[in-house]
Amino acid sequence: MYKQAWKKMLEAKHILLVSHVHPDGDTLGSVLGLYDVLKKQKKKVTAYNDAKVLPQIYDFLPHFSSIKCNMPEDVDLVVCCDCGSFDRLKIARSNYEIINIDHHTTNTMFGDINVVNDTFSSAGMVVYELLITNRVNISKECATALYTSVAEDTGFFLYGNVNAMTFFVASKLVSFGANPQEIAHNLKQRESLAKIRLYGHMLSNFELHVQGQIASIVIDKNILSATGANIADTKNSVSMLRNMACVKVAFMLVEKEDGYKVSMRSKDAFDISSIASSFGGGGHKNASGFECEGLDASILKAMIIKKIKKVIE
Repeated sequence: MYKQAWKKMLEAKHILLVSHVHPDGDTLGSVLGLYDVLKKQKKKVTAYNDAKVLPQIYDFLPHFSSIKCNMPEDVDLVVCCDCGSFDRLKIARSNYEIINIDHHTTNTMFGDINVVNDTFSSAGMVVYELLITNRVNISKECATALYTSVAEDTGFFLYGNVNAMTFFVASKLVSFGANPQEIAHNLKQRESLAKIRLYGHMLSNFELHVQGQIASIVIDKNILSATGANIADTKNSVSMLRNMACVKVAFMLVEKEDGYKVSMRSKDAFDISSIASSFGGGGHKNASGFECEGLDASILKAMIIKKIKKVIE
């Protein structure tokens, strides 16, 4: 599948590289790593994300400023990274083929070519394997993007999806020029003041349920306005609640224009991916999410708690 996918990219006239809605380091790192190698192959390629404003914490990534929010009309191949289902791309269906590069067990295999390996801890590892299999040179810029992908989707090598292959790929990317210290600084030591204020609100207002085994927080538009935060600032914030000793599963509801974005995190023994799938979302065993419209926050929260109780009992 790696050779088939690469051959299709080399044959394409205009490639659209798509990162998913509410982008994180894995989807952006994977897309920008591919963008770098395809530009060096003299391919016509556009990096795309639906968001008009991208999380600025990733502005250190090579080619970050090249990401567009308008889809060109002459695309004949879409390559998406870290997208479990077509709706996560936020693009219209048209007369193009799709290469689906991912690592989620919940991937719906929506591509014409599905390069999906759920034994890998990040989509960046799948991109790395695609490039190595096809003997494609990995530049310092590509290595930086892919190392970012691997590091962030493993919580900097903290989560249960880390194994020997993860460290092997990370070490190879360092040998190709990725700088772990610089990447860690950019991702971990540049939090916005708004996000720190949001942390303060969360620590003062979270709730515990089922004898402290479940933690929850609701972030509505008023809270975002009061702290100066945006939805991008909420990314991974729920992990702070999961880190409490008594908590097995934590979840966060973030109000959007048309409903709520729900992020869930669990400790290693507790698989929450099926909960996200039941709401039309997906993700990993210990990090999943979904979006929901038409439900009040209190009703949605009660529904999620009921489902989590079945997982932790």
